[in-house]
Amino acid sequence: MLPDRAQAVSLLETGGPGVARAAEAALLGSPADLQAFLATGRQQAQNDDERVLVTQALSSGGPITKRTAQRALSGTQDDIREYLANGLPLARSADDRIAVSQAMDTGGPTVNERGTEVLDNGTPADVRAFLETGLQQAKDVDDRISTLQALAGAGPEFTAAAQTALDGTPEDVRYFLSLWRQVAANYDAEVTAVQEQLDAAKAAAAGNRPQDVKLAADKAAQLAGDARKANADRLATQQAQNQQDGRAASAAEAAAQQQAKEAADRAARAKSDNDKLLADAADPALTVPNGRKAAVYLLRHGGAAVKNAARAALSGSDDDVVTFVHGGLAVAQESDDRAAVSAIAADPNARPGLRQAARDALAGPYAGVAALLRTGDYPGRDTDDRVEVNQVLAAGGPATKSWAQKALDGTVADIREFLAHGRYTAHLIDLDIYATRTLGEGPEVQAVAQGVLDGPDSARSSTSTSRCPRRGRVTRSPRRTSPR
Repeated sequence: MLPDRAQAVSLLETGGPGVARAAEAALLGSPADLQAFLATGRQQAQNDDERVLVTQALSSGGPITKRTAQRALSGTQDDIREYLANGLPLARSADDRIAVSQAMDTGGPTVNERGTEVLDNGTPADVRAFLETGLQQAKDVDDRISTLQALAGAGPEFTAAAQTALDGTPEDVRYFLSLWRQVAANYDAEVTAVQEQLDAAKAAAAGNRPQDVKLAADKAAQLAGDARKANADRLATQQAQNQQDGRAASAAEAAAQQQAKEAADRAARAKSDNDKLLADAADPALTVPNGRKAAVYLLRHGGAAVKNAARAALSGSDDDVVTFVHGGLAVAQESDDRAAVSAIAADPNARPGLRQAARDALAGPYAGVAALLRTGDYPGRDTDDRVEVNQVLAAGGPATKSWAQKALDGTVADIREFLAHGRYTAHLIDLDIYATRTLGEGPEVQAVAQGVLDGPDSARSSTSTSRCPRRGRVTRSPRRTSPR
């Protein structure tokens, strides 16, 4: 059996959140705290972690998982443990099978064929894989089949739109079926109906029936007007839905970005606190307590060598902690830093000048290795940076070109700031410009573009390549025919 401190370190690394917190407190506490944790505390913390896992399954699982999780939570701790070991996997498997059956109820022939195959012959892992990736692949096949079948007897605008979608991505086909199919069909129907009335008017004129000519012309005008109004109403609804979806997605992305920022701030504060712990550990009275706290942090956030050194310090005696603080950590940090620079030297995608600088640093003292990682500077970096900015400028949109040129006209710091951050902000502005321009391409494009503008930055990026219907991509903008 592992010594007491080594057991606690192992639980700190492998236990659930509650166990890890309790193990950390024990490792930083007194010998009595450590004994109490190993005797009873770890089991109580594990019990709490297990209840949390079942509660999470209750809140996020399917109907069978919810029902069985509630039953487990109403039982004993042994019931919960048994449920996590055996009942939960079975419940999730049953829910997955239900989900496949539901997809088959509304799916096409490919979904049904592949769903039947996986339900009849697949393992629980196969069923899960089908839901995660195979189902969408089957839907994509069925979408192509539906589009091809719809081509039979279709009008010219519908045919052109469908063929363009079929020549594109599965996303293009889905978009055609969800919106553009109706746009193109409406256009073809309108053209046919109006043309029939125009033909009737011509026949009436040839027969010298002026009243019939007027009736046919009025009917043609009414058909065209009704079609335009119906299409405008449909597109207004589509635009409102797109805007609502865009705002919801934007809010979700903003929340995620805020959470990421808060996490980054917490990480920065934790590192700063740890650096101070190590600095204060120069005081002999603080070497051991601060060293243990720092070792806990580094066990979670250090490189491979630092983690090994921190693990040994936490598992060992006070003397081991002193050795870690006064020398072991520095040796481990140098090992990790040299490994990081070695990776740069071997990276075929790194700039040649940077790779050479990495090789030179590895051949010299540690100070050069640390400096390269800290600053990223190397001979020729400024020239390489300018070359990269020029490449971005050549390929970018109007905002990117403007920002890139401003960086090139500025200082070295301006260029580095552009490469690190400005290029991405400028790209988003270019995507906004693109989406705004599409608002002038017709009502169908407006319905999508407005949703993009109201949506998150990630939606702009994806729309720029596929989802926004534009000439030569999904279909031509439907033309309008009016009686003459």
